[in-house]
Amino acid sequence: MSLIPWRNRPEGQVALQSAFDDLFLKDDFFKSFWDAMDGARTRLPATFQARTYPAMNVSESENHYLVSLELPGLDAKDINIELMGNQLQISGERKWEEEKKGKEFHRVESQYGSFARSLTLPENTRMNRESIEATFQKGILEIKIPKVEPTPASKIAIKAK
Repeated sequence: MSLIPWRNRPEGQVALQSAFDDLFLKDDFFKSFWDAMDGARTRLPATFQARTYPAMNVSESENHYLVSLELPGLDAKDINIELMGNQLQISGERKWEEEKKGKEFHRVESQYGSFARSLTLPENTRMNRESIEATFQKGILEIKIPKVEPTPASKIAIKAK
């Protein structure tokens, strides 16, 4: 299986989000709307913030696949990993802990809330949960999925009638 790098944030998307920020947060036409929302200018509506969270990398070596996810600010107890058939599902939640000690947020770019990422495992992986290893250190979750030896092709005899 060949893995193809996937980038979830094209350069144009960053520029587009910045343009939306300028339009919705700075433009005088929308200023009165945001002021009416009682200081809700902290960020754009979720519709305009569609980002894939968390970032996920998948690599392959001779003996295993390695899935790594960036999960800053989470603890291992906040993460759930499940194997359902050939689907590996990673889910969890990063809670918003707002401190209002005399400060008002004008922009929040950190990702909060529930997330779920799933990955279809290739046929040459061990599909039992005992063989999959998961470690979590310094905000990085690594899931090591061992490969199985390919079954050699064998010739099947044809019986003539």
